[in-house]
Amino acid sequence: MGQPPEGRALTRPLPPVKALYAGSARELIKLYASPPVISVAIPDTVTGSSYALDLSPVDLKLVEDAAVKPQDVQPRRIEVTLDAVSRRLVPVVPRVTIRPDTGFAVIGGIALSPSSVLVRGPEAVVARVDSVRTVALEITGVREPVRRAVAIDTETLGVAQVTRKDVDITADVEAISDRVLLDVPVQVRPDRGAWTVDPATVIVTLRGPTARVAQISRDSISVVAAPSAGGRRETVHLQVVTPAGIDGLATPDTAQVRHKGNG
Repeated sequence: MGQPPEGRALTRPLPPVKALYAGSARELIKLYASPPVISVAIPDTVTGSSYALDLSPVDLKLVEDAAVKPQDVQPRRIEVTLDAVSRRLVPVVPRVTIRPDTGFAVIGGIALSPSSVLVRGPEAVVARVDSVRTVALEITGVREPVRRAVAIDTETLGVAQVTRKDVDITADVEAISDRVLLDVPVQVRPDRGAWTVDPATVIVTLRGPTARVAQISRDSISVVAAPSAGGRRETVHLQVVTPAGIDGLATPDTAQVRHKGNG
């Protein structure tokens, strides 16, 4: 009889179906020993709780050792009821590793499109799905932006289904370079009065995307020393404040800070 889609079940018994066969009495008697069956699949695309199933004599399974021919089946249509289908929008977790070539780096991480997908299936199954993952993928030796379709891993979903087979991943990969700025002044923050700093200037090494690093000047970065509230002489670590996406390192990376009012 009606075969429900994978992961779904019929919620009430199917009605009896009668079939009419033509053949000799000797052959028809064989049907009592091996009763014929009728098999019709319910499409996987059915999402409602009820479905009208049309029956035809061609759906009858013939008995192999009986020389009979199906003539009719009654009723020609039956209503089947299925358990409810649930839907849930869940995030996609990328299992993608991008390994740039030497001198290159991934800028800003890996983006997904779409970042979430719709999962559907039996309510009890869908309720346990908090996210889906892509298949594991490693891309090596990258020297340019990445854009690729990556399949969604459905192995752990059981009978639940996703509305699409893959997602697009994108990542910016750019050449990385260093730039050295000399005589960058050290600033004391917060400025609670007059301070002396030794050294007063430092060397700053910047690292980041080549095109951006080339445009940075001393005026667009800061080297900050933050002494404690006591105002005593102390050695403090220097922090280099740079535009987003640029790393900076001061040489030396510490300084002696003293308030002029203290000996």
